[in-house]
Amino acid sequence: MNESLRVALSGFGTSGGARLAGYRSVAGADVVAVVEPGAESRARAAQLLDGGQVFASLEELLASPAGASLDVVDICSPPVFHVPQTRAALTAGVHVICEKPVAVTGEEARGLVELARSRGRLLFPFHNYGTSPVMHELSAAVEGAGIGRLESAVFRILRDRHARGVVGFAPDWRRSRELAGGGILLDHGTHCVYMALRLFGRPPKGVSCTVGRAGDDPLAVDEEARVRLDFGDAHCDIELSWVSGVRSNHYAVHGSGGWLRIDDGVVEGVADGSTHRRSLVSPSKDQTHLEWFPPMYREFRQVLADPSSWHRPATEIFETARIVECAYASAAAGGGEVPL
Repeated sequence: MNESLRVALSGFGTSGGARLAGYRSVAGADVVAVVEPGAESRARAAQLLDGGQVFASLEELLASPAGASLDVVDICSPPVFHVPQTRAALTAGVHVICEKPVAVTGEEARGLVELARSRGRLLFPFHNYGTSPVMHELSAAVEGAGIGRLESAVFRILRDRHARGVVGFAPDWRRSRELAGGGILLDHGTHCVYMALRLFGRPPKGVSCTVGRAGDDPLAVDEEARVRLDFGDAHCDIELSWVSGVRSNHYAVHGSGGWLRIDDGVVEGVADGSTHRRSLVSPSKDQTHLEWFPPMYREFRQVLADPSSWHRPATEIFETARIVECAYASAAAGGGEVPL
C-alpha cells in the first residue's frame, strides 16, 4: 500500500500540533483537515495546513465533502472525547488512529473493537512508547534471550508536574476528571501497561494498585500510583508521580541470566556473562517525542496493509484498558489484588 492516505486530525493541542509535524516527516500521508473546538487553535491550524480545511467538530467534518474522501481520522483530543470520536469515525467508514488511552474501561474498548470489526476498518492505538529507544532496548534484551527468562520488570516515571496543554483550551486538563477521565495512572500508566504486555507477551493474572491524590481529596485525579502486574511466575512494578520534585525515568528488566537497566540517558546491563554500559537519548526531554512518529507510522501502514493482523492492536487496546480499569478498582478497594 503505497498510495498517500488522506488524514484528518481531531484535536490541535500539543499532541495534534506535533502530529501534523510528524505526518510531514513521512511519506504516504496528507493531512487535509483539522478538527478543533478552540478558536485560537483553529486559527493556528489554518495557518499551518497549506490549503487544508478546519472544522469546529468531527460531526461537521464527517458530514462535509472533505469527510467523504477521508481515509484516516487521527484522534489527538483529551481522553473524554476518544470513545465518542472513535465511534463516530468508524461508523462513517474511516480508519482510526487514536491517542492513548483509546478507552477507559474494558467494556468501552470491547465496543470499539467490535464496531471496527463490523465496519471493516482498522482501529490503531497511538502507543508511541512502543517505538521508543527505551522499548527497543528492553525488547532486545528480552527477545534476544540475553537475560534469560524474564522474571521481573520495573518502570519508574517521576515528574515534578503533569504535562500541560495549550493555552486557550484547559492547559491543565490532565488534572480534570471531566476531561482526562483519570490521573497519572490513566495517562502515563497506560504507556507502562502496554509496554509490559509487549515485553511479557501475555496479560497478567492479577493487578494491585494504590494511588495518591492532592490533599487526599477523593474527587481529585490521582497524582501518584504504584502498580504491580502479577504474571504468576513473574511480575512488573510500576511507580508513577507528578509530584516527585524531580524529573526522571527508570526502566529495568531482570531475567534468569542477566538484567538491563535504563536510567534517563544511560543503559547498563549484564547478559551472556558480559557487562555493558552506553548512552541513550533520554525519553524525558520532550513530551511530544516527535522522533518516534516515523516508526509508529510505518507500523500503522504495515498493519493497515494486512487485515489479518488487525486483531493485534485490537487486543492490545482491550487488554490495556481492562488492566488500567482493574488497577483503579484495586486502588478503590484499598490496594488488594484484582484478578483479570
